[in-house]
Amino acid sequence: MELRHFRYFTAVAEQGGFTKAAAMLYVSQPTLSQQIRALERELGVPLLLRAPDGVRMTAAGEVFYAHAEAVLRMVDEAARATRRAAAEPSVLRVGGSPPIPRAVHVPIASAFSAAYPHVRLTWQETTLPDPERPLLEDEVDVSLVRLPVDAERVLWEPIIDEPCGLAVPVGHPLWELDSVDVADVLEEPMPNVGDAVPESMKRWWLMPEARNGEYPKAVGEPVTTVTELALSVVLNEVVCPAPFLYVKTAAVHGFRALELRDGPCSSTGVARRRDDRRALPRLFCELAAKVAAELPL
Repeated sequence: MELRHFRYFTAVAEQGGFTKAAAMLYVSQPTLSQQIRALERELGVPLLLRAPDGVRMTAAGEVFYAHAEAVLRMVDEAARATRRAAAEPSVLRVGGSPPIPRAVHVPIASAFSAAYPHVRLTWQETTLPDPERPLLEDEVDVSLVRLPVDAERVLWEPIIDEPCGLAVPVGHPLWELDSVDVADVLEEPMPNVGDAVPESMKRWWLMPEARNGEYPKAVGEPVTTVTELALSVVLNEVVCPAPFLYVKTAAVHGFRALELRDGPCSSTGVARRRDDRRALPRLFCELAAKVAAELPL
């Protein structure tokens, strides 16, 4: 039994006859008929019932068709994956969710370009509400993203840490402090995070586990961007946990950044898709981790 037998049989079954299948396969009808009969002899069962108006599958034929179709799908995917692995890109698409701690992307890009001068790097900014989406949808090859990440589909390695921050509006009782504990903010209302934000991100930053599974009181209209979150803090006089740099660099006045002790981890890491077997994305991630580890504190 050869691979062509699988292709011939599925073509006849799907076209409902030998004439159309032969034309589609660019073989003669007698040749196709002979190959199907040879397949039936090898299996020892009839696969097709032949009639003047066409053919239909026997019960055994339907079973064989299901398996043949699965085999052909696997063969086609193996061919595509092999071609992808062999065709290393001359362009590596890099995503990043700014602000990036200590501008670590600059030395990483410089080191990669020096090591692989034949590869051109392109950059795409990834933002809320879903910084992983460009990576998972194959819009970028690697990405610098903060936790949380989809560990089932993404290989992620932390490369740099920053404190967890808390945005606090002017006049708030916590305003004069430089840092607070998570326990001090659990009863505080927070911005109304919209449905466009992934549930994993909501749970990470709004910490329902620390409230027996309850989310904080949501105030204001739904928000999805960093600027909208910052405006909600100011206009609705609420607090909001976030990576410290998000709080420090938001283009909105009227609040300050505190450190949220024992808050959600806000590590930035380098990520690639688990199903991407190409060498360059892996090499970029390995080099990024090495460069970040060697940066002076």
